[in-house]
Amino acid sequence: MSEVRELVRSGRRGFRRSRARILRKLGLLKGDWQNDLQAELQFWDWALKNQGRNWDQGEWRNCTNPNLELQAELKALIPSEHGSSIRILDVGSGPLTRVGKVWAGRTVEIVPTDPLADQYNALLAKHQIRPLVASVFAHGEKLSEKFAANSFDLAYASNSLDHTYDPLLVIEQMLAVVKPARYVYLWHVANEGARECYIGLHQWNFDIVKSDLVVGDGRKVQSVTDFFKGRAEITCEFQRAFDTDIVVATLRKS
Repeated sequence: MSEVRELVRSGRRGFRRSRARILRKLGLLKGDWQNDLQAELQFWDWALKNQGRNWDQGEWRNCTNPNLELQAELKALIPSEHGSSIRILDVGSGPLTRVGKVWAGRTVEIVPTDPLADQYNALLAKHQIRPLVASVFAHGEKLSEKFAANSFDLAYASNSLDHTYDPLLVIEQMLAVVKPARYVYLWHVANEGARECYIGLHQWNFDIVKSDLVVGDGRKVQSVTDFFKGRAEITCEFQRAFDTDIVVATLRKS
């Protein structure tokens, strides 16, 4: 019986996604940013209650652990000597950055940014949660207005660029603020806009087509590889996490 129910649920999800793709293609399904922002804040208000018990507990532990080791995949992108200081920009961090805080023999400075930073910090205060590093207000499309060019050792975005107005512009801005020959690191659920039926802030799809990183909004698709040709070396691959496909990409600034 449970298998039948799961089959029915799967069929309904497939129908909703197919319907959303068609409506999006026709231009009949558009995001409502103002209402979507409120829905995002309502989710985090619920998720952060009772010391994050409503949220994923693994994520909660990582985000609140001051001794969390900087992730190995990020270390591999940052050439650094023992005793050096590392500066990492987290774009679209949400209320609590996921980036590890510790790297033996090095000082790690994380700068989490989010256009909803002020509202997130108010929610954290409401629930008496003190973040290890507070998010600061910045639109990903306008990072250069907030930060100096060539000032970060790494720019990082995890499942956030599908929320933006213009993900290509955000990536361009991330490249502008990292040092020459340093990296932008992107980690996004594949085709999240279509998976979520373009509801809420999920308005963009990241995918890999014939080894090229692409981004689309359900109406048109742009090759990120072509867009940044001559400005960045791009590698991308699919990984698996949370039982779904993840698009992981790095862009090395020329």
